[in-house]
Amino acid sequence: MTPYGANVAVVEPHGIERIDESERHGNPRDLFSLWFAANAETATFATGILTVALFGTSFWGAVLGITVGNLAGYAVLGFLAQMGPRFGRPQMMISRQALGTDANVFPSVLAFLAGVGWFAIDTIFGAFAVQALFGLAHVSLAYLPALAIVLAIEVAIVIYGHNMIHLFEKVAGVALAAGFVAIAIACFQRANPGAAFDVHAPLASGGEIAGIVFSAALAFSYAIGWAPCAADYSRYLPPSADKRAVWWWTFLGGGLPSTALEILGAAAVTAIVGTDLAAATPSDIIQKLFAGNWLVSLGLLTVLLGTVSANCLNLYSGSLASLVAWDARRRPWFAVLVGAAFTLGAVLMLTLAGQTDPSARFAPSVIAGSALVVGIVTGLVVRFTLVRWQAALLVGALGGALSLAGLYPAAVAREYTNFLLLLSSWATPWAGAVVAARGMPSQARFSGTLIAWIAGFVAALPFYQQAWFVGPVAAHLPIIGDVSYFVGFGVAFLIARILASQTHPHAARA
Repeated sequence: MTPYGANVAVVEPHGIERIDESERHGNPRDLFSLWFAANAETATFATGILTVALFGTSFWGAVLGITVGNLAGYAVLGFLAQMGPRFGRPQMMISRQALGTDANVFPSVLAFLAGVGWFAIDTIFGAFAVQALFGLAHVSLAYLPALAIVLAIEVAIVIYGHNMIHLFEKVAGVALAAGFVAIAIACFQRANPGAAFDVHAPLASGGEIAGIVFSAALAFSYAIGWAPCAADYSRYLPPSADKRAVWWWTFLGGGLPSTALEILGAAAVTAIVGTDLAAATPSDIIQKLFAGNWLVSLGLLTVLLGTVSANCLNLYSGSLASLVAWDARRRPWFAVLVGAAFTLGAVLMLTLAGQTDPSARFAPSVIAGSALVVGIVTGLVVRFTLVRWQAALLVGALGGALSLAGLYPAAVAREYTNFLLLLSSWATPWAGAVVAARGMPSQARFSGTLIAWIAGFVAALPFYQQAWFVGPVAAHLPIIGDVSYFVGFGVAFLIARILASQTHPHAARA
């Protein structure tokens, strides 16, 4: 085997096994460039747009919510990244040490599905940018070659793996910073920082306070969406790496661009008056901002580069999660059980969606077909395994197939919000339980973390206030916005620590 180490020109030979000390390399500050480039992208910009365009939040209210949400979310991400140098394993393998092998299959499959979903959405935005660059935005058939170009670039980078991704993100981060500075200049020349709460926004029923909470929830959910892959990019660091440095570089690398670009997205809504931006893609926003100016090409190139930079992580971590989900005991009945559970979950989610969102009232055949595909894919991932680069091709193929939905851009833009909000419904209580599990003795870690995760998820349900599901508490108190993410994380963390302290008096202080 060719030594990997810091070699960029070699395909990464490692998967989910522990990285040996002889292969460890890098510095904690490398995490800044990686997380900066991964978050200086269009999905972050789109998140900021939604805070105002969808919920009607005033500009300064959105700034407040966005800041609070990112501070909390990236603080969690920084802590999880600290586990990489210590264990030398991907994040979902570390989760297995907290939840146990069988229970951990479920969050691993969810992380795999999330990776596929995020990869598909960002690839769609990238393909839209390629179309617009060539002046073919309104030619539907041009979408397919544009999609193929974006997919080829993303998959090629991820096949080479960890070191190539770090190098690409370093270079991309500089270009992305320059591109978004140009976008910001154009935006704030026309923006209205004094914009008040918009009572006519699609989901403005809760008022300004709810809008601020929604802004914080969106920012927090976006940040916590990275939690299942936090250690994936720090696991090659030496075990002696400074834990505080790992936390700070991760926190700053993700928090700074996310906060800045989400605020920029909120400002963009105030700069483009009279347009329904809740159903617009990032490429649409860029073209409206520059309004025929030659800088529109720079803006579209920034959108394209940003989607690739984020998708390298989505694809890489999604493929690692699929490897973690594999049942090493090769039990066919277990794969069928997991597949059936996800089939039923998909049926329930899609059925409930139609109760609160008229646009999500899917035909029974669509619900059954979609749920069956989810169940089959899930069962196959649990039953069979691949090497890392083959898993990357698999996730890329699945995400590419989903990206064909980009042929219907209006629907994609609308459902992006629902996907973003639902994505973190499992990840926030999972992150709270895993963070708390560090203090548990080994004999209580599995049961305590699992109980805490489930309890956090259940506790959050009444507080959901989303297009596809509204909980009873949120329905009666719309003014509180969607606090489900914060409730889920807090309950899971507290229960895990309580169980740890009851099992071992000194565990909660560990």
